[in-house]
Amino acid sequence: MSNSIPLGRYLWTRIHQQGCKSIMGLPGDMNLELLDYINDVNGLNWVGNTNELNAAYAADGYARVKNCPGVIVTTMGVGELSALNGVAGAYTEQVKLIHIVGTTSTEVQKKRLMIHHCLGPDPDHRVYEKISENVRCTHAWLDNAETAATEIDRVVSECWIRSLPVYIFVPMNFVHTPLPLGRLNRPLKITLPVNVANEQNAVKNIIQKIVSAKNPVVLVDCLAARHEAGVETRQLVNTLDFPTFATSMGKSIVNETHPRFCGIYNGEVSYPGVKLAVERSDCIINIGPLLADSNTGGHTRGILPEQVVLIEPDTCTVSREEVLRKLLVAVREMRLPVTTNPALPPQPDAADAHSNAITQSWIWKRLGNFTRAGDILIAESGTAQFGFPDADLAADARYVTQVYYGSIGYTVGACLGAAIAQREIQAQGGMNGGRTILVVGDGSLQLTVQEISTMIRMGLHPLILIINNDGYTIERAIHGAEEEYNGIDPWRFQKLLDFFGAQNSEASSHLVTTKEELEHVLALPEYESPTTIQLLEIRMDQMDIPWRLRDQIAIVNARIQSQKAKQSKQAQLKERIEGLEDDKCFERCVLKENTLKTVSNIPSELLKF
Repeated sequence: MSNSIPLGRYLWTRIHQQGCKSIMGLPGDMNLELLDYINDVNGLNWVGNTNELNAAYAADGYARVKNCPGVIVTTMGVGELSALNGVAGAYTEQVKLIHIVGTTSTEVQKKRLMIHHCLGPDPDHRVYEKISENVRCTHAWLDNAETAATEIDRVVSECWIRSLPVYIFVPMNFVHTPLPLGRLNRPLKITLPVNVANEQNAVKNIIQKIVSAKNPVVLVDCLAARHEAGVETRQLVNTLDFPTFATSMGKSIVNETHPRFCGIYNGEVSYPGVKLAVERSDCIINIGPLLADSNTGGHTRGILPEQVVLIEPDTCTVSREEVLRKLLVAVREMRLPVTTNPALPPQPDAADAHSNAITQSWIWKRLGNFTRAGDILIAESGTAQFGFPDADLAADARYVTQVYYGSIGYTVGACLGAAIAQREIQAQGGMNGGRTILVVGDGSLQLTVQEISTMIRMGLHPLILIINNDGYTIERAIHGAEEEYNGIDPWRFQKLLDFFGAQNSEASSHLVTTKEELEHVLALPEYESPTTIQLLEIRMDQMDIPWRLRDQIAIVNARIQSQKAKQSKQAQLKERIEGLEDDKCFERCVLKENTLKTVSNIPSELLKF
């Protein structure tokens, strides 16, 4: 038996060992021979996407659901750059992603030959690597047989440890280079540097804070899940038995049917009573915070440093769960403060509550009630993202959205990746009965709609709910309600599945405009237990928006107006000061002129002195 293995096969085997079973991407002449080795790894499958941007989104969605790195393969330059926006989103939201790029051979690189996909005369074949350096935590060039295996292992490990994208560049002439086979028998070292004294001190300080607290609460945010600490977070919530809140990005990490779950905290953009309940606490245990504007109600989070215990990836090593595990052991052995859930006021009735039309104030809660255990709900940027915090999701439902980076069209590719991950998990006995539910706007869908064809080809059966409100409603609400740039060309969504190749017996499409029509469709067997892809077009009023979006826009506008008023006052003050300076200058000129006149009357012989 040979003691070596081709580099390409080593790479794919190591990736498969991480739990990844599906590879996203597109073929190109610089990665074709690398792709051949995928078939040599039992259990690893090539997906193939319609474009590289969608492939990056799909790898992102796959990683979030499967809790392992998502993988994308592109060719140098043209494919690599097309994927960059999707990789940037994964970087911003701390999602594990491995981007493998097939490149020109090292000999061609040295000669700087003008090969297709390069830039201009005398091209630098490695220039694209410099372009992606700000959206990755590390990278490797596999151009040295002595170090290639070590570099693959190092980069994959860093992807786990940092929960950020990494890049691996594979020159064409190194794909078949033999690497040591035995190294694959050694698991990767995926551990953070541990300072035991610091961890013990952190746990001690947290315990002291909890013991002395009169009104402690838990606030869960998205980085708990991104850094593999979701299980420990849920266990800690159960053990502490304190009132628990989540942010918009932390939604679904803790079961929303939990008796201690009290709602979504988003600064000023929270339901009545929620903001006060969190901010009056004397001990806020904030797990995995990501303090972006959309996650803090436009930076209206009113939490003081002395109130909060921040358990963050870098400072408390949430990424390896150590602080949470030790904290969990400690709190199980102590007498905890006895607390009750805050008495929150009832949610106000919407003014359009009795409307038969499908309204923003009604639909998100209804879709939340539609979810069940094992479901994956994917919400697009726009009204869905601001509406779903009002929904109570079923226990063990997963919520996927891109709140911080907010690239519209993200969810279509992410839906593909999530559905593939869900199918793999279900094949192993997990997430039984769960459905993949995509909620996407008519405008966002137009950016990445091609990936529906991949869903059909792969035999997936997501429920695709299109919110058709005739254009970019969120942008209309912010600025330019009637402007042409916020409009889109209307599509015949009822024909999409047929156009992308679904047979009539395989899929169905529906259009609803009223609550009764929507209820009828949601009760259909193909929506309760889908075995084929389904499309539901939901017509809504163009300028109907969720209250959270309205309030956040108002907060931002008020801040802008305040800044403008401040700048106006400063300009007026500056103008007055300049006016005073001009007055002084005038006075000096008059004084000088009068002095000269006086001097001119003095005899010349006296002026000599």
